[in-house]
Amino acid sequence: MKFWMIFLCLSGPLSFLVAEENQERVNRYLEFLESNKKVLGSLGNYKKGEIQIVTAPKLLTEIQEVCKIRYQKNGLSEKEALLASRVGVLSEDPFWIVVRDAVIFPTGAYGVYNRLILKSSLLDNCAVAGSAILPVLENGKIILILNYRHASRSWELEMPRGFRQPKETVEETVTRELQEETGLRAISIKPLGEVALDTGALNAIVPVFLVIGKKQGISNQDFSEAILRSESFTLLELKEGFKRGFMTLEINGTKQEVPLRDPFLSFALFQAENKGLLP
Repeated sequence: MKFWMIFLCLSGPLSFLVAEENQERVNRYLEFLESNKKVLGSLGNYKKGEIQIVTAPKLLTEIQEVCKIRYQKNGLSEKEALLASRVGVLSEDPFWIVVRDAVIFPTGAYGVYNRLILKSSLLDNCAVAGSAILPVLENGKIILILNYRHASRSWELEMPRGFRQPKETVEETVTRELQEETGLRAISIKPLGEVALDTGALNAIVPVFLVIGKKQGISNQDFSEAILRSESFTLLELKEGFKRGFMTLEINGTKQEVPLRDPFLSFALFQAENKGLLP
């Protein structure tokens, strides 16, 4: 079914095509929710102050129509409003699934709400998308990677982290990602807690670990990564860097102010100090 068909006039013989496309999309969406309900969580109950996900087909269709009319009143064209209100699995690639739910808010109002699902969080129904690592050398220095990030379009100082692979334990993810991104071998692995990346849009929960590491060899980063090198810092240097908001580093022959704003890093340093794990 070509998506452009739904943009055509909704009257006459084409109306059944729109209804058919909507039904196919909704059926696929409901199957997706059912097969991943352990990871995706409760549907909720708006009467208890929660945002409730609606799966009853008739009410789901009604909510789509309510939202379409609302968006048109707010200035969207009929075509734009139709796209913005349709519920289902909107897109999928090897890493992400974009879902739009029909919901009832605690006020009783109808709406639609997007979720971004990390496919690695669906592996083995365990909800853990990957791991983030605070590498510490035996001399107490902390290792970070100098990484060029596509979304921010800038160099970033970050903790190593990555997606979990099929049948891989969390500890195995830690060991693999540490070696790939820093060349370090894990000597000991200590849990620091979990980070919810963005509870407004993302489903992913990422456990964070402090790892005592020892240099073993060169890093072996994935083809899609842009890690320039690893850098080592004392805890005091990082604290001062957070106060400034950046660290000054040499990149391609020139000194640059590299942002120090990795939320995994701030969480890991806070937890490691609280637990007495840093010298």
